Amino acid sequence: MKAERRPAPRASVVMTVFRDFRFLDAAIDSVLLQDMEEFELIVVDDGNSRPDIFADLSRRDDRIRIVSCPTNVGTAAAANLGIANATSDIIVRIDADDACRPKRLSRLLYALDRDPSLGLVGSAVQLIDEAGSPRSHVRMPESDLEIRWTILFHNPFYHSAVAFRRNLFLAAGGYRAHELVSQDHFFWFDLMPLCRMLNLPEALAFYRLNSQGLTEQNNTRPRRRTDAIREKLWSDLGLTYDLHDDILAGAVTLFIRGGMPDPSLRKPAFAVIERVWAAFLAKHAASQDLSVRLNAKRIETALRTRMSEGQLP
Repeated sequence: MKAERRPAPRASVVMTVFRDFRFLDAAIDSVLLQDMEEFELIVVDDGNSRPDIFADLSRRDDRIRIVSCPTNVGTAAAANLGIANATSDIIVRIDADDACRPKRLSRLLYALDRDPSLGLVGSAVQLIDEAGSPRSHVRMPESDLEIRWTILFHNPFYHSAVAFRRNLFLAAGGYRAHELVSQDHFFWFDLMPLCRMLNLPEALAFYRLNSQGLTEQNNTRPRRRTDAIREKLWSDLGLTYDLHDDILAGAVTLFIRGGMPDPSLRKPAFAVIERVWAAFLAKHAASQDLSVRLNAKRIETALRTRMSEGQLP
């Protein structure tokens, strides 16, 4: 009797693993419990010298494939290797300390299936602590225009929330292997000219606030790592990027994320936002796409309403 053949994967979920194994089982379980089955899970062993752990993983489910790096190459190069071994046209990312809801893959694939011009899709996220207890729900910029506005100031996606088309990943050059921490942010930047982008409003991913995670371990003046992105994007708007003051940049970013800066920082923060918005709007307001113009109006109305509410007496 012939063994039943599993359908070809509709998505390749790629996870890199280095050193911290505390949350690995939870991350993998959250993928295996998806409400669709047509996927493969590629786990990249980034030079851990623990073959026992990965041998056990490969026996758990026949959808799991192990790709091994003989030495530690860093998460960007490891992810490039994992994606090179993928057999699906759609790549879904998850970090080894995060997790996802059971409907995550089906929701992301549905969004990509219904819009061929969409190349990158993410979602809102639920923050969790190291014990797995929920913290805050983080809304992300949803429309393509709001994402392009947001990346002028900070990262518009959570890495463990995204899926993208493999052909566009290759066209963009993949992850920059020398960017050991912010390779995801640079990848969105490289992908921007090639496609539309979207964040779904549902919190489909759990992002763990991990004291031993890569981001937290490299948290000294983190904006410096991605200043080159903003310098180029501001230059494209005819502006010189001058938001190098971390305190002022933090106030601007807080406002863009939906918060309100301290009273002493509101006037300078609002001045930056007004200046950049004017240049951004000049570039996009004349778009022939009605949805772009409507989104621009919606973003501007929200900005001006919130700035008016934050004006000091």
